Amino acid sequence: MKVEGDKRLQCGEEVSDPKVVEKVMKLINEFMRRLEEHRDVLLSDSTTPFDQTINELSNWLMAMEGKAKESNDPTIAELRKAMIEVAKKMIELARQAREKWLRTYRRELEELIEKLRRNEVTIIIRGEPFNEDKSFMTHLYTEHIAIEVTRVRGSGVAINVSLVSSRSTSAVTPKLFGDNALKPLQHGLFLTDGSINKKCYPEMSTNQTWQVIAWLVTWPGRNAMHIEGMNLNETNINIKWRLTAVDHRNKAKNKARVAEEVSKFSDDEFLTFLLFAILGDGNINVEKKTIRLVIGDSKHELWRGIIDRMKAIGFRDIDREVIKYYSINSSKAVELARKWLSNTLIRVMIEDLSQLSDAEKFRRLLALASTKIKPIGRSLVEVAGVWMNVHVKNNGGVELRIKRKRLEDARAILERLRNTDYNAELSPQGNDFVVYISYSEVMKHQELVAKVCEALRRMHEEAVGEGSTERAWAIAKVMSNLNCPTQSPRA
Repeated sequence: MKVEGDKRLQCGEEVSDPKVVEKVMKLINEFMRRLEEHRDVLLSDSTTPFDQTINELSNWLMAMEGKAKESNDPTIAELRKAMIEVAKKMIELARQAREKWLRTYRRELEELIEKLRRNEVTIIIRGEPFNEDKSFMTHLYTEHIAIEVTRVRGSGVAINVSLVSSRSTSAVTPKLFGDNALKPLQHGLFLTDGSINKKCYPEMSTNQTWQVIAWLVTWPGRNAMHIEGMNLNETNINIKWRLTAVDHRNKAKNKARVAEEVSKFSDDEFLTFLLFAILGDGNINVEKKTIRLVIGDSKHELWRGIIDRMKAIGFRDIDREVIKYYSINSSKAVELARKWLSNTLIRVMIEDLSQLSDAEKFRRLLALASTKIKPIGRSLVEVAGVWMNVHVKNNGGVELRIKRKRLEDARAILERLRNTDYNAELSPQGNDFVVYISYSEVMKHQELVAKVCEALRRMHEEAVGEGSTERAWAIAKVMSNLNCPTQSPRA
């Protein structure tokens, strides 16, 4: 049970149900297994969980100091100087935490392990042990450590180790971005991984090194920062940082107001907001040319206005049982990545932070923006207000197609085409639905033949330009069958 004025839980009634005990021991055993997995880092006399962070930031710092000296642009130099100062503060805190780990935390962790093996530890539990859709967790306490082992959806387990009395420090950063970029960047971080604490300060807990630096340079002024603990994962240990924007108290009352403000941003401001929103809660796939934002059911209503704006610029929704994906693909995704990087300061920040090991999304963003794309619309024709793709078939025919994820959307297009005298058809294709107009139906409408011929001419020129001989001849064959205006079928 919670006790007023105390962050730690205290025992309520004792639980003796063997089925509950079994659930508890399953979590405790997973905790012990991960401790053993990371023994060389957690229980060593010389190695600590903070060493990797210290080494990586030190190497990154050296590279940035070199870049800062080379820069001729004073605004870029100022940005790099600010990021350098943040990295120095992070190294300072990590070194202090390292010393205390070797002196205090490690010893207490060793004692806890021995007491667990002798069944001498009081384990506090809360949540729903038998409902897999509800949270269930165990709490273990020493004088300076608080451990939370949580069952997540399905069979997963999350383990968080909080460090009591870890030192904090302040970092002061200048205002680096203009207002048209600064507020969108702030809101992108805040609505994904940020929060408002009880004293009305914006804050964020994160285990991403890049996110610490990004937060501090986009919330100018004084920020309090400290290492609050670590996550014990299957394959690694992540340091967890807490950041509080001290000079921005009462700037944001709650997330609902911030989301409403975002939905009213100008087009450029909204795109800038999406950058940090997707870097926080999304993913980027270079091979598939896809940018995707993940929104859980719990905050879907909060993002309603934002989602409407996303759909207006080409994002499509993909339903899942618990979460929804909003995805933009192909040339639109590449163009979006390029727009994000068109701001010089944002591009420099992305390029510099991409050198950190946990900034994989940054590297993918840079790769996506440099991807070669074909001109939009070269194989599209407009049919009754619907833009359909011209698909060249191997038998010398052609078919007009449009694909939709949802059946109701495909049926609406089908009805629209049929109501304007085009005998379109609908068929499933994998997880999608395709509305198509067959070759024989195209031949019945001379105005449609003319549009298809024009698209085929563009496609033929593109194939020839790319040296795609086989495709160029296939297109030329279709043009001949449709009696398109005479054109030398070069290939």
